[in-house]
Amino acid sequence: MQLSFAPVQGTSRKYKILVAVLFALALTGVIAYIIAYLNGFRLWGINNSVTWGQLITVDFFFIGLSAGSLVVSSLVYVLGQERYKPIGRIAVFMGLLLMIGAMFTVVTDLGRIEKCWRLFMFFYLNNMKCLFAINGIFYAGYILLLFTYLAAALTGSKLTKFIAPVAVLWAVLVHMGTGAIVGFIETRGILYSPMKPVEFISAAFASGLALVMFLSYITLKFSKRPIDKNMFVSLGRMLSILIIILMVLVLVDKLTHFYPPQRESVMFLISGPLAWVFWLQVVLGYFIPLGILFNPWLRKKVGWVIAACLICVVGILFERAAIIIPGLSQPLQYYPGEIAGIWGARGGFPIMIAETLQTIGIVSLVGLLYVIGLKYLELLPASTSEHAQGESAEQAAPAAEGGHT
Repeated sequence: MQLSFAPVQGTSRKYKILVAVLFALALTGVIAYIIAYLNGFRLWGINNSVTWGQLITVDFFFIGLSAGSLVVSSLVYVLGQERYKPIGRIAVFMGLLLMIGAMFTVVTDLGRIEKCWRLFMFFYLNNMKCLFAINGIFYAGYILLLFTYLAAALTGSKLTKFIAPVAVLWAVLVHMGTGAIVGFIETRGILYSPMKPVEFISAAFASGLALVMFLSYITLKFSKRPIDKNMFVSLGRMLSILIIILMVLVLVDKLTHFYPPQRESVMFLISGPLAWVFWLQVVLGYFIPLGILFNPWLRKKVGWVIAACLICVVGILFERAAIIIPGLSQPLQYYPGEIAGIWGARGGFPIMIAETLQTIGIVSLVGLLYVIGLKYLELLPASTSEHAQGESAEQAAPAAEGGHT
């Protein structure tokens, strides 16, 4: 039996309330940005020491989720695993929306949003020796590729099997390039590591898979579409493997920083005043999800598997925050035995209302686009009644043609 897809009706009261709430939160984010733009970005938590804040944290997080979401789509459109087809289209759609959300965070973090066009003046106004300029090509190409990928998936085009592997490989380049942005900063001990690109893509695969599992399950459940629980349990086993790989990479990275005598950076990360961010990454991103996914009873319960997915996504968010906030807060020593300037003091990053509302606004905008997409695009498997009606119509058509002849 061929799997058919259908949009949600979007006429229920709950759907309309959800759209209204997400729209209000997105509008609040726009207003918060306008206020910060007019009054100066001192309203954000960033400063001369911690120059990246919530927006860049969410940017790295969203890019990783986007790249990781294609793990599920690759199972369907690259490896031909039909049992994962019910959520294949959602995975591609989420990959596109998350990348768009990531670009919103970058553009608004620039401060002067009216000059964002300069980002796309490749080889002319950009220094192509800079990783930011190189990644700009990756990001722009990735978004165009995802639009093409989604269109091919929705139309059932045979081009999907050619576009899908290119999209997955491009996603790997995109997020490894993002990891290189921080991993190649030699002056920042917490950030600097040749393993960062590999660690970033590993975290992307784990968190992206977890988010697709969580959102697709919630969406199928509340839209009353058929749910294959065995499919989610199977993906849960895959998630546990990805988390173990990520945990090993992080462990090796930290041991590498421990080995030389100059280990101040890793000590600042794991025992400094901001160490709680790192340990939330470890507990929520690795230990609790693995505890659930390796429990012989819980790993067979789809509800617990989905809970592990949500906890893992939150943990990976703290991983992004643990790289940026402690990484930029550690004091810099410019001369041996001497600390120079304001960077001699530990940096701080206060939670500011304007920046937080803008972050919530961008997340809500992505959620709003996702909910609207469910209504106007054929992303979900058709319900039992819709599928039965479709089959009846297909059977009636040949009969009608035969009657006319």
